Amino acid sequence: MAGVVAVALAVVLIYRHRVRRELARTRAQLTETRDAHEHLSRESAQREQRMRQAEHQIREAELQVREAERRAGEAAEEARELRAQQDLARVETEHLLSTRIPALVSHLRASHVIVPGLQNPALAGTDVDRQHHAVLDCISNAVRDEAVRIDEAAQAVVRGAMARVQTQALRAQDLLAAVQRRYSGDEHTQLLREVLGLDMFNELIVRRAQATGIACGATTGLSRDDTYLVDLVVGAIARVENFDQRIEGPANHLRRRVGVAARAAEPVLFVTSELLANAVHHSHGTLKVTIAVHETNTGAAIVIDDAGVGLNEEQYARASRLLSGRHAVRLVDLGNPPHTGWAAIGRQVAQYGMQVTVKKSAYGGVQAVVSVPAALLVEMPESTRPSVLAPEPVRSVVAAAPYQRRMPEPAGAPQPAHASVAASRAGREAAAALPARATALTDALTDARADAPAGPDTGPAGAEGLPGLPQRRRQSPRRAPSSAAAGPLTTPEEAQKRWGDFQTGAEAGRREAMPSHQDDATEGN
Repeated sequence: MAGVVAVALAVVLIYRHRVRRELARTRAQLTETRDAHEHLSRESAQREQRMRQAEHQIREAELQVREAERRAGEAAEEARELRAQQDLARVETEHLLSTRIPALVSHLRASHVIVPGLQNPALAGTDVDRQHHAVLDCISNAVRDEAVRIDEAAQAVVRGAMARVQTQALRAQDLLAAVQRRYSGDEHTQLLREVLGLDMFNELIVRRAQATGIACGATTGLSRDDTYLVDLVVGAIARVENFDQRIEGPANHLRRRVGVAARAAEPVLFVTSELLANAVHHSHGTLKVTIAVHETNTGAAIVIDDAGVGLNEEQYARASRLLSGRHAVRLVDLGNPPHTGWAAIGRQVAQYGMQVTVKKSAYGGVQAVVSVPAALLVEMPESTRPSVLAPEPVRSVVAAAPYQRRMPEPAGAPQPAHASVAASRAGREAAAALPARATALTDALTDARADAPAGPDTGPAGAEGLPGLPQRRRQSPRRAPSSAAAGPLTTPEEAQKRWGDFQTGAEAGRREAMPSHQDDATEGN
């Protein structure tokens, strides 16, 4: 029994040992399995992590590819837009070169030419627009500066040329006057008439050269003494072609001894003659150009009325601009052929403080008023009188004036008669009917137009006794001087009559020598 138990116990022990050994082996296998599983789990986690990283990298790569594609698309779009902008800029630049710049140059020559804007309005406000405007401004400034420089040079050339022409014409005037004095006999009547015609045309050359030079900045080229205003008006009339047929007057409304200071005498004469020539040039009707001299509260005024074609609003605006003298005038602004009259008047107005205004006249033409300020006026000496060609005042001479005193009457001298326009015309017609005295012509008409009137010892002081314009009378031959003669060879009355004969004869000779009409393309505005 014990043996069985021992055997059974041994068997149990052996079995237990085997079980423990299997259990240890099983545990070892389980541990190995667990370790293997853990290792596999770690590897699997690492694999999954690597997979996730790979997927993330793939997604990032895809995003990068899409971003690259988007950027490539944007770059292509920008390139297309840039090419389109370049095409627009190229087309706009071609438009600038072919159209806008030539139009700008034409606009600088003639302001009515319009400079076109951008061809493509979509470019307004862009860099192309600003750059093109900068180019146009630069060209405009350069062209203006160059035009001013060229115009100033041209004006300098014209001033020099006109000064030479005026000098030579004045020398020719002296020669013609010498011819008139030399051939003063009755047998040279026809020669004197031809000389007077040449003298008139020479006077027109002097006036045209003077106007052209003044318009280019020159001076009048002549100097005078203090001169009666009415004498300057008479002289201005004598500078106009066909003045006896085309000009009526002057009407002298001055009631005082009004004269013009020496510094402004020739400018006043020049301005008046240019306005008269302009009025005559544009008057083609039966009504004559009228001229009158008035006193004003601020000085004196010369009023010229014509019945010509008149001016439109644009021409009135241009006349006001040129006659004001406040705006610079270039030679290219004077037309072709250039009309220098208004521009020259404007220069004189600005220099001497005068004023010239134009408006519509009562006849439908133009009325021009020359206002001479009191600063340019002087009181003429009582010992002098206006020339015999100057009309008597419409009203009697009165006293009390800032630059005038009443003229003393010579003892026993008759009162001066008031010469009306009809009486003056009748006197000229009567003088024209006496060709025999045409040989007595001298340059006295030029002196009466231009220079100060002579003193009492030269004739005009005794002109108070003449009714209207003097009539020509045949003079007796001069007697040889006698040593026993105590008095002067020529009395004041004789000098007066000779002076009057000279003036009326000269006027008649000029009238006969002048053509019936004029055709001067440079005359007028």
